[in-house]
Amino acid sequence: MRLRLEVAYLGTFFEGWQLQAPHEGGARPRTVQGVLEDALKGIFQTEIRAHGSGRTDSGVHADGQVAHFDVPEGAPFLPSKKIPGALNSKLPWDVRVLSASEAKSDFHARHSATGKIYVYRLRRGNTLHPHRGLVEALASEPLDVGAMRAAAGLLVGTRDFAPFSITGSDPATTVRTLARLDVEERGTLLVISAAGDGFLRGMVRRLVGTLRDAGRGRIRPEEALRKPGPTAEARGLTLERVLYPPESLPEEPAACEGATVSSG
Repeated sequence: MRLRLEVAYLGTFFEGWQLQAPHEGGARPRTVQGVLEDALKGIFQTEIRAHGSGRTDSGVHADGQVAHFDVPEGAPFLPSKKIPGALNSKLPWDVRVLSASEAKSDFHARHSATGKIYVYRLRRGNTLHPHRGLVEALASEPLDVGAMRAAAGLLVGTRDFAPFSITGSDPATTVRTLARLDVEERGTLLVISAAGDGFLRGMVRRLVGTLRDAGRGRIRPEEALRKPGPTAEARGLTLERVLYPPESLPEEPAACEGATVSSG
Protein backbone atom coordinates (compact mmCIF):
# COMPACT_ATOMS: atom_id res chain seq x y z
CA MET A 1 0.00 0.00 0.00
CA ARG A 2 1.29 3.45 -0.94
CA LEU A 3 0.52 6.38 1.33
CA ARG A 4 0.73 10.09 0.55
CA LEU A 5 1.68 12.54 3.29
CA GLU A 6 1.38 16.30 3.52
CA VAL A 7 4.17 17.64 5.69
CA ALA A 8 4.94 21.02 7.24
CA TYR A 9 8.22 21.98 8.84
CA LEU A 10 10.27 24.87 10.12
CA GLY A 11 13.52 24.57 8.21
CA THR A 12 15.60 26.71 10.58
CA PHE A 13 17.29 23.80 12.34
CA PHE A 14 17.44 21.39 9.39
CA GLU A 15 20.10 20.97 6.74
CA GLY A 16 17.38 20.64 4.12
CA TRP A 17 14.91 17.91 3.20
CA GLN A 18 17.19 15.32 1.64
CA LEU A 19 19.23 12.68 3.45
CA GLN A 20 22.94 13.47 3.39
CA ALA A 21 26.13 11.56 4.00
CA PRO A 22 27.47 11.71 7.56
CA HIS A 23 29.81 14.54 8.49
CA GLU A 24 33.42 13.73 9.22
CA GLY A 25 33.30 11.99 12.56
CA GLY A 26 30.13 10.04 11.77
CA ALA A 27 27.32 12.43 12.72
CA ARG A 28 24.49 12.48 10.18
CA PRO A 29 23.20 15.93 9.20
CA ARG A 30 19.73 16.64 10.57
CA THR A 31 17.32 16.53 7.62
CA VAL A 32 13.54 16.39 7.34
CA GLN A 33 13.64 13.17 5.36
CA GLY A 34 15.89 11.65 8.02
CA VAL A 35 13.64 12.39 10.99
CA LEU A 36 10.54 11.34 9.02
CA GLU A 37 12.08 8.00 8.12
CA ASP A 38 13.13 7.50 11.74
CA ALA A 39 9.50 8.07 12.79
CA LEU A 40 8.23 5.67 10.13
CA LYS A 41 10.64 3.00 11.35
CA GLY A 42 9.37 3.52 14.88
CA ILE A 43 5.80 2.82 13.76
CA PHE A 44 6.29 0.02 11.22
CA GLN A 45 9.36 -1.61 12.82
CA THR A 46 11.31 -1.66 9.56
CA GLU A 47 13.33 0.67 7.35
CA ILE A 48 11.07 2.73 5.05
CA ARG A 49 12.14 5.22 2.41
CA ALA A 50 10.09 8.43 2.19
CA HIS A 51 10.14 10.15 -1.21
CA GLY A 52 9.57 13.91 -1.23
CA SER A 53 8.24 16.15 -3.99
CA GLY A 54 11.70 17.71 -4.16
CA ARG A 55 14.54 19.09 -2.13
CA THR A 56 14.32 22.15 0.04
CA ASP A 57 17.65 23.65 1.01
CA SER A 58 19.02 24.23 4.47
CA GLY A 59 16.90 26.77 6.33
CA VAL A 60 13.95 26.66 3.89
CA HIS A 61 10.51 25.89 5.32
CA ALA A 62 7.42 24.06 4.05
CA ASP A 63 3.71 24.44 4.68
CA GLY A 64 2.73 21.86 2.05
CA GLN A 65 5.57 19.47 1.25
CA VAL A 66 4.30 16.16 -0.13
CA ALA A 67 5.91 12.77 0.39
CA HIS A 68 4.98 9.17 -0.23
CA PHE A 69 6.08 5.80 1.10
CA ASP A 70 5.17 2.16 0.67
CA VAL A 71 4.04 0.11 3.66
CA PRO A 72 6.02 -3.15 3.54
CA GLU A 73 4.18 -6.45 3.50
CA GLY A 74 3.84 -7.86 6.97
CA ALA A 75 4.23 -4.47 8.67
CA PRO A 76 1.76 -3.57 11.44
CA PHE A 77 -1.49 -2.24 9.97
CA LEU A 78 -2.53 1.30 10.80
CA PRO A 79 -5.46 3.11 9.12
CA SER A 80 -4.34 6.14 7.14
CA LYS A 81 -6.42 8.48 9.34
CA LYS A 82 -4.28 7.47 12.32
CA ILE A 83 -0.94 7.91 10.56
CA PRO A 84 -0.55 11.67 11.24
CA GLY A 85 -1.08 11.28 14.98
CA ALA A 86 1.22 8.29 15.19
CA LEU A 87 4.01 10.01 13.26
CA ASN A 88 3.62 13.32 15.08
CA SER A 89 4.04 11.54 18.40
CA LYS A 90 7.51 10.47 17.26
CA LEU A 91 8.55 13.50 15.22
CA PRO A 92 10.42 16.51 16.66
CA TRP A 93 8.48 19.69 17.34
CA ASP A 94 9.54 21.40 14.10
CA VAL A 95 7.99 18.80 11.76
CA ARG A 96 4.33 17.85 11.52
CA VAL A 97 2.42 15.48 9.26
CA LEU A 98 -0.79 17.31 8.37
CA SER A 99 -2.58 14.52 6.52
CA ALA A 100 -2.17 10.99 5.19
CA SER A 101 -4.14 9.24 2.49
CA GLU A 102 -3.94 6.13 0.34
CA ALA A 103 -2.49 6.78 -3.10
CA LYS A 104 -2.49 4.87 -6.35
CA SER A 105 0.45 2.53 -6.84
CA ASP A 106 1.85 4.74 -9.62
CA PHE A 107 1.67 7.98 -7.62
CA HIS A 108 5.05 9.56 -7.01
CA ALA A 109 5.48 12.66 -4.88
CA ARG A 110 8.05 14.13 -7.28
CA HIS A 111 7.31 12.66 -10.70
CA SER A 112 3.52 13.10 -10.48
CA ALA A 113 3.71 16.78 -9.53
CA THR A 114 2.56 19.35 -12.10
CA GLY A 115 4.01 22.36 -10.31
CA LYS A 116 4.98 24.07 -7.08
CA ILE A 117 4.21 27.33 -5.35
CA TYR A 118 6.81 29.01 -3.17
CA VAL A 119 6.32 32.09 -1.01
CA TYR A 120 9.04 34.48 0.14
CA ARG A 121 8.29 36.86 3.02
CA LEU A 122 10.25 40.10 3.11
CA ARG A 123 9.63 42.50 6.00
CA ARG A 124 10.35 46.18 5.35
CA GLY A 125 11.72 48.10 8.31
CA ASN A 126 14.65 48.09 10.71
CA THR A 127 13.72 45.22 13.02
CA LEU A 128 12.38 41.69 12.74
CA HIS A 129 10.10 40.40 15.47
CA PRO A 130 11.83 37.34 17.01
CA HIS A 131 8.95 35.00 16.13
CA ARG A 132 8.29 36.31 12.63
CA GLY A 133 12.02 36.43 11.99
CA LEU A 134 12.06 32.65 11.82
CA VAL A 135 10.17 32.74 8.51
CA GLU A 136 10.79 36.28 7.25
CA ALA A 137 13.81 38.15 5.93
CA LEU A 138 14.46 41.83 6.62
CA ALA A 139 14.68 44.62 4.05
CA SER A 140 15.84 47.78 5.81
CA GLU A 141 16.38 49.73 2.59
CA PRO A 142 13.57 51.55 0.69
CA LEU A 143 12.04 49.40 -2.05
CA ASP A 144 10.15 50.53 -5.14
CA VAL A 145 7.41 47.90 -5.30
CA GLY A 146 6.33 49.09 -8.76
CA ALA A 147 9.82 48.39 -10.13
CA MET A 148 9.81 44.97 -8.46
CA ARG A 149 6.49 44.10 -10.10
CA ALA A 150 7.70 45.31 -13.48
CA ALA A 151 10.81 43.12 -13.21
CA ALA A 152 8.71 40.16 -12.06
CA GLY A 153 6.51 40.40 -15.14
CA LEU A 154 9.56 40.18 -17.39
CA LEU A 155 10.94 37.12 -15.62
CA VAL A 156 7.78 35.06 -16.18
CA GLY A 157 7.89 32.54 -19.01
CA THR A 158 9.58 29.36 -20.24
CA ARG A 159 13.34 29.71 -20.62
CA ASP A 160 16.73 28.51 -19.47
CA PHE A 161 16.95 29.64 -15.84
CA ALA A 162 20.51 28.39 -15.32
CA PRO A 163 21.75 31.93 -14.49
CA PHE A 164 19.27 31.97 -11.58
CA SER A 165 20.46 28.72 -10.02
CA ILE A 166 23.25 28.07 -7.55
CA THR A 167 25.90 25.39 -7.69
CA GLY A 168 25.40 21.94 -6.26
CA SER A 169 22.85 20.37 -8.58
CA ASP A 170 23.04 18.80 -12.02
CA PRO A 171 19.53 18.61 -13.52
CA ALA A 172 18.94 17.04 -16.91
CA THR A 173 17.73 20.42 -18.17
CA THR A 174 17.75 23.93 -16.75
CA VAL A 175 14.72 25.01 -18.79
CA ARG A 176 11.77 25.80 -16.53
CA THR A 177 8.36 27.43 -16.82
CA LEU A 178 7.80 30.25 -14.35
CA ALA A 179 4.04 30.74 -14.58
CA ARG A 180 3.63 33.48 -11.97
CA LEU A 181 5.92 35.76 -10.01
CA ASP A 182 3.87 38.17 -7.95
CA VAL A 183 4.60 40.80 -5.32
CA GLU A 184 1.86 41.48 -2.78
CA GLU A 185 1.94 44.23 -0.15
CA ARG A 186 0.52 43.43 3.30
CA GLY A 187 1.42 46.49 5.31
CA THR A 188 5.17 46.34 5.87
CA LEU A 189 5.33 42.75 4.62
CA LEU A 190 6.08 41.95 0.99
CA VAL A 191 4.91 38.47 -0.04
CA ILE A 192 6.60 37.27 -3.21
CA SER A 193 4.95 34.15 -4.67
CA ALA A 194 6.45 32.05 -7.43
CA ALA A 195 4.55 29.31 -9.28
CA GLY A 196 6.32 27.06 -11.75
CA ASP A 197 6.58 23.55 -13.13
CA GLY A 198 9.79 23.11 -11.17
CA PHE A 199 12.63 25.15 -9.72
CA LEU A 200 16.38 24.82 -9.90
CA ARG A 201 18.38 24.81 -6.71
CA GLY A 202 18.35 28.34 -5.28
CA MET A 203 16.23 29.63 -8.17
CA VAL A 204 13.44 31.21 -6.13
CA ARG A 205 15.92 32.94 -3.84
CA ARG A 206 17.87 34.29 -6.84
CA LEU A 207 14.61 35.56 -8.32
CA VAL A 208 13.85 37.32 -5.03
CA GLY A 209 17.34 38.81 -5.01
CA THR A 210 16.78 40.11 -8.54
CA LEU A 211 13.46 41.71 -7.62
CA ARG A 212 15.07 43.28 -4.60
CA ASP A 213 17.85 44.74 -6.78
CA ALA A 214 15.16 46.23 -9.03
CA GLY A 215 13.34 47.60 -6.00
CA ARG A 216 16.37 49.45 -4.70
CA GLY A 217 17.40 50.76 -8.10
CA ARG A 218 20.50 48.63 -8.61
CA ILE A 219 19.10 47.40 -11.92
CA ARG A 220 16.37 48.62 -14.22
CA PRO A 221 13.38 46.24 -14.45
CA GLU A 222 14.21 45.46 -18.09
CA GLU A 223 17.65 44.22 -16.99
CA ALA A 224 16.22 41.52 -14.73
CA LEU A 225 16.83 38.65 -17.15
CA ARG A 226 20.43 39.70 -17.86
CA LYS A 227 21.49 40.61 -14.34
CA PRO A 228 20.37 38.01 -11.79
CA GLY A 229 20.57 39.27 -8.25
CA PRO A 230 22.16 37.71 -5.18
CA THR A 231 20.71 34.69 -3.42
CA ALA A 232 18.19 35.82 -0.79
CA GLU A 233 18.29 34.40 2.72
CA ALA A 234 16.84 30.91 3.09
CA ARG A 235 14.78 31.79 6.16
CA GLY A 236 12.31 33.89 4.17
CA LEU A 237 11.36 31.05 1.82
CA THR A 238 8.52 28.55 2.28
CA LEU A 239 7.30 25.76 -0.01
CA GLU A 240 3.64 26.65 0.10
CA ARG A 241 2.03 23.99 -2.05
CA VAL A 242 2.70 21.16 -4.51
CA LEU A 243 0.28 20.74 -7.41
CA TYR A 244 -0.96 17.39 -8.74
CA PRO A 245 -3.49 16.44 -11.44
CA PRO A 246 -6.12 17.69 -12.03
CA GLU A 247 -4.45 20.86 -10.71
CA SER A 248 -2.35 22.80 -13.16
CA LEU A 249 -0.16 25.86 -13.12
CA PRO A 250 -1.89 29.25 -13.19
CA GLU A 251 -1.82 30.97 -16.55
CA GLU A 252 1.04 33.31 -17.28
CA PRO A 253 0.02 36.98 -16.93
CA ALA A 254 0.90 39.52 -19.59
CA ALA A 255 4.41 40.85 -18.89
CA CYS A 256 3.12 44.39 -18.54
CA GLU A 257 0.51 43.58 -15.91
CA GLY A 258 2.72 43.19 -12.84
CA ALA A 259 -0.52 42.21 -11.14
CA THR A 260 -0.69 41.32 -7.49
CA VAL A 261 -2.32 38.05 -6.49
CA SER A 262 -2.01 35.75 -3.54
CA SER A 263 -0.39 32.34 -3.88
CA GLY A 264 -3.65 30.58 -3.19
